[in-house]
Amino acid sequence: DVYVFGIHPYSNPQDVFESYEPVMRYLESKLPGSRFRVETSRDYADYEEKLGARRFHFSLPNPYQAVLGLNYGYRVIAKMTPDDDFRGLIVARSDRNLRSPQDLAGKTVCFPSPTAVAATMLPLLYLHDSGLDVKHDFQIRYVGSQFSSILHAYSGDAAACGTTVRFWRNWSKENPDKAKAMQVVCRTDALPHNAVVARRDVDPALAQRVAAALVALDKDKAVDQRQFRIGQQHFEPATNASYRRMQDFLARYDRAIGLPPTMKHKRPE
Repeated sequence: DVYVFGIHPYSNPQDVFESYEPVMRYLESKLPGSRFRVETSRDYADYEEKLGARRFHFSLPNPYQAVLGLNYGYRVIAKMTPDDDFRGLIVARSDRNLRSPQDLAGKTVCFPSPTAVAATMLPLLYLHDSGLDVKHDFQIRYVGSQFSSILHAYSGDAAACGTTVRFWRNWSKENPDKAKAMQVVCRTDALPHNAVVARRDVDPALAQRVAAALVALDKDKAVDQRQFRIGQQHFEPATNASYRRMQDFLARYDRAIGLPPTMKHKRPE
């Protein structure tokens, strides 16, 4: 049996594919007779359309998409950890001399997508709570991915960008010279990390075996942990209830800034 495992587009499709291929091969080693195929998406809208069409047997959505998936017949079986990694950052070139949120006034700030929770929504709510009017005090530019967002800030096309703790850590490790020219301006609070969801028509026993394999991944001494991206292999058990805090965040964001139209329309009751 071949199971499609959709990964939300936190980076470009090639990077996402290369990152999660080793995880799929690990699952196959633990579930003989089953095959797992990574499916990437062009952008957040493309991924969410596939999620709504129930294209994936399993998926790794961000917290908002996990809540959204509950409406589409998915259930949470595990989640990434630690939650401390699921924070947003505002990053800029050091020579921009940005020291506080108020320094962004009148400037252009890049984000991956309106529905990117940690890389966009958490930073925007942080800036709102810091006293900025996020609709008028600076210009928002959506560029499709965290990779593109960081490059826009590094190149000077934008004054700053939104990203996540984990992506920034990985990018900095892979681009140490470029990272030396950058600085973290703001750091947000954390939310529950990315979920692992299974479509409800997937055999519950199989779904439980997948969840158990992922939870054991970082403790498996027979596996070369170096094949995984930093922090990528850490999972813990989770259920739908693990994302109630995300639902509370969506309600607060809607009151303060206003959810994107697609999120408001799809938001669970």
